[in-house]
Amino acid sequence: MRKLFISSMLAVGLMTSAAAFAEKYAVVDIQKAASDTTYMKSQMASLESALKPQQQKHERLTKEITALQQKAQTDAKVMKEADLKKLEQDYASKMNEYNSNAAGMQKRAQDTLENINKTLAPKIEQATEDLRKSGGYSAILNRSAVVSLDPSIDLTSQVTQKVNASLK
Repeated sequence: MRKLFISSMLAVGLMTSAAAFAEKYAVVDIQKAASDTTYMKSQMASLESALKPQQQKHERLTKEITALQQKAQTDAKVMKEADLKKLEQDYASKMNEYNSNAAGMQKRAQDTLENINKTLAPKIEQATEDLRKSGGYSAILNRSAVVSLDPSIDLTSQVTQKVNASLK
């Protein structure tokens, strides 16, 4: 009886293993699929050109703040108190402007990325699901969760192509 139980359990285990090997899996690098889309590239180019004036202002303010710091270090001992106070006010004003400008750029970039994500996330999800069904895959995994794989099961470029086609 015990031998029959062991042999039947072994047979069930082998059948389960064979069924598991029959499953078909693929991977997608979601971040790469998104960043390779024409939509993402155009949105990032638009963001970069929109932020260019603020970046130039940021660089100018950095130079002005550095100049004020150097002036304070070199001339503070010989400056009149009124001039020193004005220098401190100028420095504080420039720092406020610098921080405000940086926050504005950060907000603009964050808003743009959120809008890109709202547009791309459902498209990538739909493209992945379409590929899963048409390819007969049991599951498509995120590439970052897989340690090693056969490159032939990477569907990233196909997802990018499907997303590009759906956004035209």
